Amino acid sequence: MNKTPVWHDPIVAEIHATRERLASQFQNDLAAYSKSAEAHCRALGFQVTESRRSRHDADDAVAPAVHV
Repeated sequence: MNKTPVWHDPIVAEIHATRERLASQFQNDLAAYSKSAEAHCRALGFQVTESRRSRHDADDAVAPAVHV
């Protein structure tokens, strides 16, 4: 039986590690991560705009878009 070698890409590994670090930092709370990311972008001077999608409820809101 042939065995396919495990493929390792350092960039993909870094992305996975970053995702795990952020998930741990924000206790897997995507809303908390999104708020922190938005605040960080604002601090960097990015213009943050609201989504054009209709907003029925603040809990269902789409995260604002960041424009560079």
